[in-house]
Amino acid sequence: MASSSVALHQRILAKASPDPQMTSLLLQKLPAEIRYEIFSYALTDYPDPDPDRAYGTSTLYTRPSYLAPRKSDTALLQTCRAIYLECWFLPFILREQVHWVVGNQHRAPPGYRFHEQLAKLTFSLHTIRAQQQRDFEIDRLHIFAQMFMIEGGQLHKLLTTPELRPRVITLTIRHADWWFWENDEPLRFEGEWIKRVSGSVPSSAGEIRIELESLERKKSQVDEIARQMKDKWSFRRTDGEILFAAESAVSRWRGTSRWGQQRWVRDETSEGIIDYYIVTVVFRPDAVLQRRRFEVSATAREYAERSMMVESDQLKLHNPEWSRIATDTPFLHEPQPELESEQESEQDITPRPDGWLDRLRRGRFSLWGS
Repeated sequence: MASSSVALHQRILAKASPDPQMTSLLLQKLPAEIRYEIFSYALTDYPDPDPDRAYGTSTLYTRPSYLAPRKSDTALLQTCRAIYLECWFLPFILREQVHWVVGNQHRAPPGYRFHEQLAKLTFSLHTIRAQQQRDFEIDRLHIFAQMFMIEGGQLHKLLTTPELRPRVITLTIRHADWWFWENDEPLRFEGEWIKRVSGSVPSSAGEIRIELESLERKKSQVDEIARQMKDKWSFRRTDGEILFAAESAVSRWRGTSRWGQQRWVRDETSEGIIDYYIVTVVFRPDAVLQRRRFEVSATAREYAERSMMVESDQLKLHNPEWSRIATDTPFLHEPQPELESEQESEQDITPRPDGWLDRLRRGRFSLWGS
C-alpha cells in the first residue's frame, strides 16, 4: 500500500523506536504519570475562539458552554516522535464526546449527522484500542437527545458502541426535546427505554447525569419529574453494578426565544428572551453510595431487583393533572432568508451518501476533530 494512502499517525507509529533523548529531563527524569498530567493539561480541548466558528444565536444547540465547536491544540504532538508515541491519542480521550441524537439537522451544529459521527466514533475507538493493545476510557460522553429518539433505541445504540468506555455520561433533555413542547404539553418521561438501556451502560461509568431543562414557569413540573426519577429509576452497567440517584442540583440560564424563523412569544419572560430552569439528577454506583451510607430509594431498589419484570407505566414520570397553556399564537413568524436554505425536514435522519465513510476508512480524517 502506498504511504500516501495510510493515515499520518499510522505512518509515525509504524516507524522504528524513536531517539531515546537521554539528555531530556522531561523524558528521562519525570515519571510517566507526571508527564501524563502535563500532556493532558496541554492537550485538553477548549471552545474555538475564532468568531467565524461561533454558533448562531438563534439555534436550538447554542447554550452555555456550547457556543462554538471545541478544538484541541496539538502543537505538542509535533515536537518529537517520542512525545507523539506517548500521547497521540490524548486529544481524543480527553475531549468531551458530544452527540446530538435528534430527528433533524437544524437541532445539531452544522455538518453534524448522528449516523456519520457514530461511525467515526467507532472507527476512532477501534484505532486507539488496536494501537494501545489494551482497554482505555474516555473522560466524558454528553448526549443531547429528543424524547422520540431515546424511546426509538438510538441512545441504546450509542451506548453499545464497541470499545466505548466513558467515565461520565450526561444526557440532556432540552426544552424543545420534550414530547409536543410546541403545544405546551405537560412534561412526561416514558420508562420503556430504561429497560432497554439497563444492562448496556459501560462498566467504566462512575456517574450518569440527567439534565432536565424546561421553562422557568414549568419549574414545578421539572421538580416533580426529577423527584419521581430519583424515586424510581436506576441504571445497570454491563458488569452488573447498579447506579442509583444520589443527588440533584438546580441551574438556570437565559436565552433567545428566536429559533430559525420563529419567535416563541408564548414562552417569553421578556421580549425575545426565555428563562430556562434545569434540574440535574446524578446517579452513582450502589457500592459508592453504600460506602457513603447514602439511603437509596426503596422503590428504586425494588424496581432494580425486579428489572425486566417492572411494568413500563411504573417507570413513567408524569402527573395526569398537569395542564397546558392554550393559545392561538404560540409564536410569531419572523423570516430570516439566510436560514431558509439550511432548514431540513423534521424526518431527515438518514445520512447522506457523500463518500464520507470511504474517506474515513482510508484514514483521511483526524482523531482530534477540528
